[in-house]
Order: sequence, then C-alpha cells, then structure tokens
Amino acid sequence: MSRAELVSRLRPGPTGAHPSEPTLRMLRVLLGFESSLYAAVTPVLPHYAHTLHASKPAIGLLAGAYAAGIIPGSLIGGWAAARAGVRRTTVGGLIAFAVAGAAFGFATDLVALDLLRVAQGLACGFIWGGGLAWAIAVAPRERRGAVIGSVIGAAIFGTLIGPLLGVFAVGVGTAPVFTSVGVAAVVLALWVRRHPDPGSAELDVPGEPAPLRVRGRGLLAQSGLWLGAWLVLFEAMSTGAVSTLVPLRLSRLGASGLAIGATFVLASAVATLLAPVIGRASDRHGARRPMTVGLISGAALFAAMTLPGAWLPLAAVSVLVLGGPMSAFMIPAVPMMTASAERVGVTVVVATSLVNLAYAVGETIGAPTAALLSTASSDAVPFLSVAVLMLFSLVLVRRSRRTAAPAVATSTPRSSPGRAAGSPLLAPRR
Repeated sequence: MSRAELVSRLRPGPTGAHPSEPTLRMLRVLLGFESSLYAAVTPVLPHYAHTLHASKPAIGLLAGAYAAGIIPGSLIGGWAAARAGVRRTTVGGLIAFAVAGAAFGFATDLVALDLLRVAQGLACGFIWGGGLAWAIAVAPRERRGAVIGSVIGAAIFGTLIGPLLGVFAVGVGTAPVFTSVGVAAVVLALWVRRHPDPGSAELDVPGEPAPLRVRGRGLLAQSGLWLGAWLVLFEAMSTGAVSTLVPLRLSRLGASGLAIGATFVLASAVATLLAPVIGRASDRHGARRPMTVGLISGAALFAAMTLPGAWLPLAAVSVLVLGGPMSAFMIPAVPMMTASAERVGVTVVVATSLVNLAYAVGETIGAPTAALLSTASSDAVPFLSVAVLMLFSLVLVRRSRRTAAPAVATSTPRSSPGRAAGSPLLAPRR
C-alpha cells in the first residue's frame, strides 16, 4: 500500500464520517479490554483482605500496584512507539499483558500479586502508549475531543465488565477467570496486527522540528500542558481513592460482593454513556465549560460521601461520583495536552506518553494515600481532601488564560488536515 493510499484510509472523507472507523473500533475494543482487567480486581479486594489477612494499607498497595507499573511502562512504551511504531508496541503490550494476567489468577501470596499487578501495569503502558497515540493520529484536530471521548468511553465500558469478572472470580476461582483473560489478550494481539500502522506523516507534527532543547523549553512553558496534566493526574488520584475505600466501606456496612460489583458496574455504565457526550461538548464549547461543571459537581458529591451510614446510600452516591464529574474534567484535558505539545513541535507519541504518565502517577498516589489517611483518621478525611482539591482545580481552570503560549517556530510548515496550529486551548471552537 502506498503512502497516499494509507493517508486516504486514515483521513475522514468528505461526508465527515469518523476517520478510519475500523481502526478506531479495534482501538475501542482494545482499550476497553485492558480496562476490564484493571477493574476486575476491585470486587476481589475484600476477598484478598479476608483470605490473606491483609491490612488496609496492604490492600491499598495492591490496588495501586497496577498504576505503579504504568509509570515506567508509559515512558518505555512511548519510546518503543516512537522507534518501532504504535502497532508493534501495542501488540507487544498485549502479549506481556496475557502472560501477567494469566499468572495473576494462580498467585496465592500478596507479594506475588503485587509484582504481577506491576507487570500488568507495565504492559498497560505499552498498550495505551500505542493505542491512544494511534487514535489521536487518525483523528482530525476539530474532532479530537469526540474521538478521545469515544475511546475513553470504551475504556470505561471495560471497567463495567471488569467488576463482573471480579465477582465471577470470587465465585468460581481466580485461576480460570484470569487465564481466560490471558487467552483473550492473545486473540486481540492477532486482531491488532491486521490493521495498518499509521506512518510518520500522521504521528509527527507539521513542519521541520525545532532543536530538541528548544522544543523542551517550549513544552515546559505551555500552561495548557501543566493544567491538563494536573487534571489527568487528579482524576486518576480520585479514582484510585474511591476504588480502594468504597469497596471496603461498603463491605463493612454489610454490602455483599455482588452489591459491590453492581455499584461499580452501574457507575461505569453511566460514565460510558456520558464520555462521548463530554468529548463532543469540549469540541463545540471548549474545555472550560465541562471542566467547570465536573469540578463543581464532583466537589459536592465527594463531600456527600462522608454522610451515609448504610451501604445503599453510599453506593448511590458512589455511582454519581464515578458516573460523570471526573470524566467531565479529565476528557477535555487530554486534547489540551496534545495540542500544547504539538504547538511546540512535540509528536503525538510523546504527548500521549505524558498523558499516561500523569494518570499513572495520580493513581499510584491516590490509592495508598487514601488508605493511609483513612487508617490514621477516617474515610471522611480523604473524601473531603479530594473535594477541597476539586475546588482548588476549579480556581486554576477559571483563571487559566484562553490563549495558548506562543508556539515554537518551525521552518517550512506543511498543511495537515484538521491541525489548526495556534488555536486556543480553552476557548470554544467555532
């Protein structure tokens, strides 16, 4: 296939249809699958706490081990995607994911479980490093929010399936369930290989690149990058806190394993439906509006999580917390970061590696920190702390400038469909 034919397949036609819909469909399934194994451990946490006699901080470490693996995985995965291409990187991540996922089902020691979750996180860094860059590469600039929203929505849908896997694993055994997940990862790797790898024309920014030192200084000067990275990190930190504390609190209040799983399934279903809507809203109205709505509603709901004394009201509030507010400020942050990076000549692969790194750091911090704060005081302290940080983030969003920092100049710019350089990061697109 010639380069012109490849570009024509990846770019949207005159009808405005989604670019390379078969590839995007594959990527949605891929990232949804990865998220399902991440979320599968949530209903199993009380099971491990009981059978392994693990303390709350130990369970918090297990919950955060996956994200801890994503930190080096996102860096190595980004490097691999830049050198070997996004398809090879994604396939390699799936194979590693299959091995670590199957082995997790047979582990009976807490240390082994921690190490295998770290290995899964490393593989996740490759999967997202390749997959997210792949999705952004085939998305026109003016529809990035919608495409990212659909991809993240698929990942959230994976978290809907994940708790069902966890509940099933508690009932029939972890070995057969997680072995089946490993087999599914190998099948997905074969499917990924059937799709064309986007070329450098899709992954690189327009124009000749500026010197690396100049691009690095320009990237650090981009306020949109820092704000977006903080919001991605903060969303992951908040999700890690909820995923650790809520299952244990629901269990203490008398909820069954099925009720705990149903809580997270329902929350994922709501978030899955809202994610594409949020993405389209950020394309149409700019990032500021959905971010503001998400942070205000999220702060109120996190504060409300301190009130219920029975498991059913707590489950209801948890569904609302996870169902939309955090996606509303995180989804627009991703195109904000990639736009900031492209403005200074940094490639999509590097930008998505920074997104993955911010998320991994946030979740690594969130789960164990929330568990330690809860152990030292009560669950109310981490919940109220998140609410306060949401109000702080709201101030940052409202005070952020509507125009981006000046881009680093590049020589001989070439046209690229849908990549309107210099557009405001927070202003509405018209």
